[in-house]
Amino acid sequence: MRRISALFPTILSLAFLPLLNAAELTGVWKADGTNTPHSSPEAPGEAAVTVRFPGSAQLYREPDRATFRPSREAFEAAEFELEARVITDTPDPVRAWLFFKDKDGRWYQTIEEYRLTPGVWQKLSARLDRTGAVWRGVGHTATFDAMAATEFYAGGISVYGEEKREFTLEVRNAARTGKREPGKLALLDCRFPEQGEANALFQGRFRLLREFFNPFDPDEVTVDFEIKAPNGKLIRLPAFYSRDYERRLHHTRETATPIGQGFWEFRFTPPVPGEYRLRAVIADKTARETVTGSWKSFTALPSRRPGLVRASEKDPFFELGTGEFFFPVGLNIHTNTDRRSEFGFKFGRLPDRGTFDYDDYLEACGRGGINAVEIWMAGWTYAIEHDATRAGNYGVGRYNLEAAWKLDHIFEQARKNGIYLNLILDNHGRLSDRSDPEWQDNPINSTTPYAKANGGFLANPADFFRSEAAEKNDRKRARYIAARWGNAPNLMAVELWSEVDLTEDYWGRYNDGSAIRWAEKAAAFLQANSRPDLPVSIHFCSDYNNVRRFIKLFDNPSITHLAGDAYRSPQIHFVDHLRGYEQNMRYNKPQLITEFGGNPQGSSERQVLADIHSGLWSSLFVRLAGTPFLWWHDFVHLRNHYQHYLGFSRYLAGIDLRGKERIYFTPAVAVPANQQKYESLGLSLPAAAYGWIYNRNAMLEYPDDPNQFPETRPGSVTLAGHNLTGGVYLLRWFVPLTGECLPGELKLNVEAGKPVTFALPPFRLDLAFKLEKTEAE
Repeated sequence: MRRISALFPTILSLAFLPLLNAAELTGVWKADGTNTPHSSPEAPGEAAVTVRFPGSAQLYREPDRATFRPSREAFEAAEFELEARVITDTPDPVRAWLFFKDKDGRWYQTIEEYRLTPGVWQKLSARLDRTGAVWRGVGHTATFDAMAATEFYAGGISVYGEEKREFTLEVRNAARTGKREPGKLALLDCRFPEQGEANALFQGRFRLLREFFNPFDPDEVTVDFEIKAPNGKLIRLPAFYSRDYERRLHHTRETATPIGQGFWEFRFTPPVPGEYRLRAVIADKTARETVTGSWKSFTALPSRRPGLVRASEKDPFFELGTGEFFFPVGLNIHTNTDRRSEFGFKFGRLPDRGTFDYDDYLEACGRGGINAVEIWMAGWTYAIEHDATRAGNYGVGRYNLEAAWKLDHIFEQARKNGIYLNLILDNHGRLSDRSDPEWQDNPINSTTPYAKANGGFLANPADFFRSEAAEKNDRKRARYIAARWGNAPNLMAVELWSEVDLTEDYWGRYNDGSAIRWAEKAAAFLQANSRPDLPVSIHFCSDYNNVRRFIKLFDNPSITHLAGDAYRSPQIHFVDHLRGYEQNMRYNKPQLITEFGGNPQGSSERQVLADIHSGLWSSLFVRLAGTPFLWWHDFVHLRNHYQHYLGFSRYLAGIDLRGKERIYFTPAVAVPANQQKYESLGLSLPAAAYGWIYNRNAMLEYPDDPNQFPETRPGSVTLAGHNLTGGVYLLRWFVPLTGECLPGELKLNVEAGKPVTFALPPFRLDLAFKLEKTEAE
């Protein structure tokens, strides 16, 4: 092989001038292979190791991982170089390569091979500012670029030989030298479609000729796109930096490796058909240089795709941008594996298959009638900013592209299965030392070694909501989240925090107003950088009483809906618990329960199943804007209880509660005495009434065999206190578990304001009815 190209020469010399603009690598010398390195007391920067072939060996310098952080010095360097010498009795040269690793062990090695002549100190160098030209990935196919150079952690020399020999390898003066030359501030390799569909994601990729130390930091660089909508309105949205990955299932464990070169991407979902125009605005904040591109056009064709979710302007419900009523039928898949479920439901230890688990969940949810799923950007799943102890994370302000790519995958799999996502940005443990504590892993924490070394700046989590530095850092991350997922066609809503009241001294932050101001600004920022009608909320623990405790936070118009839990003592019937929402939560904003299922530690399987079933069917009658989202998702999945969701979603088809006066009432149920208690929930509109009638005991612990409960016959139902207008109505009965409509539809004449009585079919556990107007008065 030739030694190295003329463009990137290897410099060979017996004597060297002092290094110019050099930054010597820090840390200790280490070796992989046959021996441990030793250094000379007279030359601390020199190391040597005994090498035995056949085989390979590496001699490299590695800093303290606890204090390592990607540095601007590394980014700005033009070359990596060192001096090496082989001491051996034979004249044959030794094959060698320069290499470096990031902190997680991802390896880059020079494409060109060096030959070390025995007895001679040789300087070996390789450029760090030539994307894709000098280095190749080992064990992955990611293209070497500025980000890889910036994440340079440990570097040195690797030697290899198939012959049998022994020699001493010496290295000194390992350093980064020179200065990177900035490229032109311009787009490169821009790929945008000219045509798409309304309510479908429009996305385009491009690169910048100029590379940046931290492409995630809007104080360093921003790429925005100005969009002219068909109605002439001008929109400005951010782009984001990214990379592709390839996932594999290794036995039962997901692995993901980077592929190709990093790139920039822009995403936008056109809400209406028509011609749009867009142009890029690139700003290098360090150089104070801004470049505005030329206008390009793309056409959004009409489509039958569902629109983006938004909160209704007049009613406490959700709807789609295309006009349809949207009632989330949801499940909380906060993580793919849950240790509490494994113990509580005796599943045993389940393998963590990462996004492969989500593939199975989302496909099953789509078939099972679920149209909404909650996903967490938690430290153990898809947080993009985390303490540097974990792979792919580099602390404050540098985002985990592998986690982001996996979240992209989940969004796409959900879309394919007709599922919208409720995205949680933070969970309470990240600001707590006591409640599910994760403060020690929070990258902004200035008191732990890894976080402190990687930009941590906050000593007390209780100061988060009144810290300017924390707010600024959070807005930078929010800009990235808005750019990447804020226009996803199937983003249902964003929750800024899950159980925020469990963060450190939240009550104090609420009372001094800082938490209220923070939420208002955070929600408005997300909407300004994605879409103005993006549903945004903040979530509280316990039940509606706790939501009411912090109700002033929801007065802000940027907070579009209420979100809370519905855990309770197992002795309390879940229907009774939800009736409290109907009686006490009469706010003209949508309200969701995104966690429930017995007490926070779970309950018996039969009681959780009863909670699932009664939670689904109660939701329509207790002023909720969607079904409660069960926490114990693996219980649904592994026990295959999706039929409960499918039955309710079938019944829900065709119901629209918007734009009409709604009266929540209790239908009167009359059945012969049989030592059972039957209850009901009802809702009437001017032209429709809906109701659910249930055996109270069956909804406390759902039976394995319905036949253990007696059948009711005969019986009747009377609707009083409704607001039905007079006319002819069609009465239909439904089996809640299956959504099946029973034979024998009946037409009834209804007089406005008068009670309506009709026969109750035989049933054991529960029945539901629809009474809908068929003819005008």
